[in-house]
Amino acid sequence: MNDINIRSTHKQEQIARLDRVAAGLWDEILSTSPVFAAVDAGRVDRKFFALYMLETYQYTLHNARNQALVGVRTLSARTQYVQFCFQHAAEETGHELMALHDFKTLWPEGASFEIPQPLVETEVLIAYLYWISATGNPLQRMGYSFWAESSYKYIMPKLRRLQECLGLSRHQLTFFIAHSDIDAKHAEEIERELSQNCETDADWQAVERVMTTSLRLTGRFLDGVWAEYQRLLAGAPSVYAFLNAHL
Repeated sequence: MNDINIRSTHKQEQIARLDRVAAGLWDEILSTSPVFAAVDAGRVDRKFFALYMLETYQYTLHNARNQALVGVRTLSARTQYVQFCFQHAAEETGHELMALHDFKTLWPEGASFEIPQPLVETEVLIAYLYWISATGNPLQRMGYSFWAESSYKYIMPKLRRLQECLGLSRHQLTFFIAHSDIDAKHAEEIERELSQNCETDADWQAVERVMTTSLRLTGRFLDGVWAEYQRLLAGAPSVYAFLNAHL
């Protein structure tokens, strides 16, 4: 086997490893998260979905920006990778508006609302993604994209159950439905970029570290949404108390 074939095989093995690690983390989150247990049992209402979509809006608002930041500060990377960073950022721009749209389909027309500050768990996820985009190995942010762009193969059964529980139409799930089609293409692009740009074990380790950390932080994001929902149901002080007025 020549050197080119050896390198190609090694890269395929590394991508397969990322897939296995991500699958294991998803199994852990899906089996332990109170959010998914409640969805399975039908113990959520439209207030939960509204809260979840507004917090999704909060972190998605920053995804294009932190992706572009990688391209801005990356001076020594291959030109093609820098182009990818900006192109991917451009394609992610505005995706947060789908989450906001889905929230608004629940909200009475003409009723006012203000999007509150993100929950702490959401802020931590946002801050982490900016940090790894601004510092360290410029390839490492692909660790976040690797699992995020392929997440629907894990969560789609839960989304269908949520849709069934809440009686939501496809029009009210644009973030998930439209996103899943877009992300299928993006997942292929991420694998291609990993194969073309990761040259050393340090590169692959940096990507895996960001993948595992950002996915675990997303699990904590879900925990934060659930805890806030419980406060809302209990009538405890909550930045989302306004949802009780109309939902």
